[in-house]
Amino acid sequence: MNAKNTSREKRAFLTTLKSARLGIVEAQYEVGLMFANGLGVSQSLEQALHWIRQAAGKGLAAAQYLLATRYAGGVAIEQDDHQAFLWFQRAAEQGHSKAHYRLGKLHAKAHPEAAHGCLLRAAELGLAEAQMAVGNAFAKGIAVQKDDHQTLHWYQIAADQGFAAAQCALAGLYANGQGVAKDIETALLWYRMAARQHWPAAKVAMELLDASGVGRSGTQGRARRKSVAVERRGDSQDWINAAEHGDADCKYHLGVMFELGLGVPQDDQQAHEWFLLAAKQGDVRAQLSLAKVYEGRGESVAVEWYLRAAEQGSGEAQFALGRLYSSGQGAQQDPLQGVSWFFKAAQSKDPRASLTLGHIFSGDLDGLAVASFREAADQGIAEAQFILAQRYASGQGVSLNLHAAFDWCRLAAEQGYAPAECALGSKYLSGRGIAMDIRQALAWFHKAAEQGDIKAQWNLGSIYAGGGDGVKKDLRKAFVWCQRAADGGFVAAQATLGVLFARIKNMEQAVLWWGKAADLGDPEAQYNLALMYSKGQGVALDMERAFYWFAEAANQGVPSAQCRLGLMYATGEAVALDLVEAHKWFIISGDGGLEAGRSNSVRSDAQLGLMQVAEAKRRAKEWLKRLPRN
Repeated sequence: MNAKNTSREKRAFLTTLKSARLGIVEAQYEVGLMFANGLGVSQSLEQALHWIRQAAGKGLAAAQYLLATRYAGGVAIEQDDHQAFLWFQRAAEQGHSKAHYRLGKLHAKAHPEAAHGCLLRAAELGLAEAQMAVGNAFAKGIAVQKDDHQTLHWYQIAADQGFAAAQCALAGLYANGQGVAKDIETALLWYRMAARQHWPAAKVAMELLDASGVGRSGTQGRARRKSVAVERRGDSQDWINAAEHGDADCKYHLGVMFELGLGVPQDDQQAHEWFLLAAKQGDVRAQLSLAKVYEGRGESVAVEWYLRAAEQGSGEAQFALGRLYSSGQGAQQDPLQGVSWFFKAAQSKDPRASLTLGHIFSGDLDGLAVASFREAADQGIAEAQFILAQRYASGQGVSLNLHAAFDWCRLAAEQGYAPAECALGSKYLSGRGIAMDIRQALAWFHKAAEQGDIKAQWNLGSIYAGGGDGVKKDLRKAFVWCQRAADGGFVAAQATLGVLFARIKNMEQAVLWWGKAADLGDPEAQYNLALMYSKGQGVALDMERAFYWFAEAANQGVPSAQCRLGLMYATGEAVALDLVEAHKWFIISGDGGLEAGRSNSVRSDAQLGLMQVAEAKRRAKEWLKRLPRN
């Protein structure tokens, strides 16, 4: 769907494009996403691929991962499993959890041990899907020995992150006393948490426990048995007899029993067979279960079962179809068909569909976008709440309202949504929309940082490095948090880590981290690195490298670098003598507020002829047009 773009979005695109053309890797990635989503520019998957490839080639893990998914799915490029594998591997080498996970999936059939290693790494990096997969491996003895305690450990970690499948699986362990003391109340607690996320098997498991007499008293949630009544007892043969002679409901319940190992041995094949029988009789839950299994295997028949469930009004199935038609995974890519299914899912009150529509309509259809985001936010979707907070803070599509921005951000943060926690910390730190409170800022940054939010980690490091306002300076904590963010690829943290090492006179490490940040386009790191090369600190004296990095920083608007560049042109150090070019850079640095630049400009003006000064001013004027002005 190609919606017209607002002037705001077009300006944002053009500004980002300027930075991308200057080689700033994050901007190149953002431009790729803008082309992919038609944000501020006409949608072009080919242009999207071009810019994403640029960022991937410079080492941005997020771009490498996205490029890998394009090769894997054949989106705007010929499908190429080998290239997909290579790019997933490059992203994984930088600690990208989803890339490790996808590598594990690619290795699964031919190299189960390698697959387990990749999944384990993704799990250790905090990816809930991978934690669930590792738990499954220990539960079934795939590439490792069966280990109930390890199964419990990984299910527990994923469940604590709110992953419904893991919550359901963990409940099954407690229900059966597998790797842990049997505890039906705890099992019901975890089933209930999964059921709140509309996980069908969890709802049925609660019914089954109640039907067998071990759940809570009462009839609410009791399994329906239309054809053959099964008394309230745990005899599995009763359920099998009921399913063999009964309706789809009984068959689905028995499928869940085999899937979870409730009263019968856990058996995925038996579960699949009962789900298939129930699905053919029209049971929506069974159709969804089959569709998910087939989609996980990459089989296109998943679309058929999602369609059957969607036609019966299943919002979950309608959302899945929207996702598949929009991405072209498992179905022929058809964005309009995808939007149509998202609409139907939203009408069925699926909040994820409302969130997705909000993203699709962002642009000239901002009224619909805001309405969609609000629908999802009102249903408790943290991401939608956070998006509304950002819109109220910027006045995009709504009236500027800092108090509303704070309220929506707080709601999302209280659900544990890390970007909102980080943003709330920033609001308390700046006093924007709320009274400044650095202790509250620290508390929220800590919550986000402990979830792996690299921006929050960097904020913590910066606060501890500077201290003040009631916070004690703590270089140890500053190093710990900046190191985590830097290892995660956050460029600003890499630059800050360089400053911290320079502070303790470890110039070799300072140069190392400034080098990483400079390569990724951080202008201050480029300037600091240039200084190190010009002084021979932490690295061998190299004026040509110094010139290169001064030029990189100067072209990104660092006045000190612009003045240094002017001096090098004025003296002919590491570059051909060029007094006109020197005067140009003195003018530019002075325009940027640097007093040394103004002084040098006055001196060089007196040494040049009128034509030379005019040429320098013309060059400076042309250069100043390249970057957006405040």
